[in-house]
Amino acid sequence: MYMHRNYSLQIDSLRAHDTADYTCEVIRPEPLGPIKQSHSIEVQCSPTVRTIPEEGFLEVRKGEYVDIGCEASGTPKPTIEWRKNGEAMALLEHRSRIRFRAEHRLLAGVYECIADNSVGDPVKAAIRVIIQDAPVVSAVRTFVHTAIGLRAALQARLDFAAPPAKTAWFRDGRPVKTDDRIIIMGHENSHQLIFRTVRKSDLGNYTFRAENKLGMADVSFKLTGVPNVASFKVDPSLNKATSTSFTLIWEVDSYSTIIEYNLWIRPYYGSRSPIDPDSVSTVGPAYFWSKIVVPGDSIDGPIHSASYTVRGLTPSTVYEATVTSRNRFGWSKTSAVLHFATEPGVGRTLPVTIDYADITPTLEEPESEQPENITQAHVFERLNEMPMSDSGAREKLNVIVISFLICSIIWLS
Repeated sequence: MYMHRNYSLQIDSLRAHDTADYTCEVIRPEPLGPIKQSHSIEVQCSPTVRTIPEEGFLEVRKGEYVDIGCEASGTPKPTIEWRKNGEAMALLEHRSRIRFRAEHRLLAGVYECIADNSVGDPVKAAIRVIIQDAPVVSAVRTFVHTAIGLRAALQARLDFAAPPAKTAWFRDGRPVKTDDRIIIMGHENSHQLIFRTVRKSDLGNYTFRAENKLGMADVSFKLTGVPNVASFKVDPSLNKATSTSFTLIWEVDSYSTIIEYNLWIRPYYGSRSPIDPDSVSTVGPAYFWSKIVVPGDSIDGPIHSASYTVRGLTPSTVYEATVTSRNRFGWSKTSAVLHFATEPGVGRTLPVTIDYADITPTLEEPESEQPENITQAHVFERLNEMPMSDSGAREKLNVIVISFLICSIIWLS
């Protein structure tokens, strides 16, 4: 700081603490009073930021409150924005503190505050928030198909554990005994139970379990030799639809020879809606399944292909089919349902597969009020009977007509 002869003040190498109001005062003899002139200096400084808590880490239990913040300094005063795991947070104001209740583990993560005052580059500071809760585990495949003499692995994932969890593998409630043939491997969140050479005695039910002081989670596996779930194949050149027949094609993975298949078929039923008599509700009831036993093959696999032409079908009718497979270890689970249609006499309708959960075909006696089997002919007949003024109902039936023509299958509720 330097004073010139003309009483001007010069300040070199400005620093943040030089920000102040400076006053020059000239004192004059009585009766004249003093003369004052003030100047303000604001030294612009790029922002700095300090996290609360200072260590940048906070761990709370589920249900407790999270209180984090950032103290920013700089000239002019910086504004603060927040991000969570790299994504901007939609806050109503540029607040320096955030407080919320840790109601779910997904609220955990890295909270980052960004201070900016347009002087220099914005500065960032991060606070890692951990919410303690019971473990969460998962698996990509819980049904693991294998064969005697092959290598097999059960793979589990520890998706979350805070505090860290103890993990273990069980078979029928007892800890798995490991040796040179059966080994347990774990790396970060991935955990495996590996069978280097599967024996018949290894087949069975297994459980992966993770436990900490806040709870326990597990996922169950089945190591089995029974076939995997079969899948229908849709190929217009091979399905060969006619007005009274349809060729079904499917594949199944099995390391053992397939002994036989059970092919289940039934018409896809529909009924008039009691609420709106002008609409048609397609409902698949749990009866009227017909079972066809299809012989297996003599190959060892692992991929087995089969086909069967169903004859004696009704023209212009939608059907559904599902299949199970049996090898020397037993029956597979039921496949996804395939919906297909017989030829109406013109054009060709193509099948579409739809997955349904827990489909178990059963042969039961029909109920007293049998639902009506809706075919294209029924829909066209109903459409022709409807007055032209009833546009809403006609539009609904038009949708159904188009659905039949392109064999677009409606999901089962």
